[in-house]
Amino acid sequence: MLVGMVRDENKRLGMLVESVLLSAVADLGGMQLRFSDVDMHALLAEVVRNGSLQAAKRGGAIHLHPNAELAHVSGDRTYLTSVFYNLIDNAVKYCTGPPDIHISTRSDAQAVIISDRDNGIGIPRSEQKKIFDRLYRIPTGNVHNVKGFGLGLSYVKSVVERHHGTIRVEGNDEQGGGPGSCFIITLPFEHDQKDQGAAVRG
Repeated sequence: MLVGMVRDENKRLGMLVESVLLSAVADLGGMQLRFSDVDMHALLAEVVRNGSLQAAKRGGAIHLHPNAELAHVSGDRTYLTSVFYNLIDNAVKYCTGPPDIHISTRSDAQAVIISDRDNGIGIPRSEQKKIFDRLYRIPTGNVHNVKGFGLGLSYVKSVVERHHGTIRVEGNDEQGGGPGSCFIITLPFEHDQKDQGAAVRG
């Protein structure tokens, strides 16, 4: 049991380190995606399973609600996985109490829409347009122990856009909820891949 928990935590940390390195590559114009059929429900289930240990350390939990009727997209599984690890990592770090994270999916004729809702400190409306800028750090108020390089959300946006998708953030209060934020990612089922490389990562 303990060995498994340590292995999962090491895997999570490895993904976060990789995402920072991939962000640096993206800045140099070198992000090359390997497209294949990706089952987003299976991907998210793995992310939730491996990320739950981090939330559990704070007395919290991560919940998956796979409601999309269509959940397969053409994408790079490694990059898409790192996107959701980044969002979960932020949700846990920017929470003053036990984190309560809900990841849900839905679909329409064009895309699968993934919502990542947390109960963290939230993001003021005045900051919401800035958070995807490289090196921008969200003001944390009384949260003093948040560590990071400010690369996460800039990287997330870059990966989503390379999949011809979109990402936006809303405050839970804008939807009649409590504190926290909701990130909404839309990934289209079909897009032109001719401008994407197929380089093999070593």
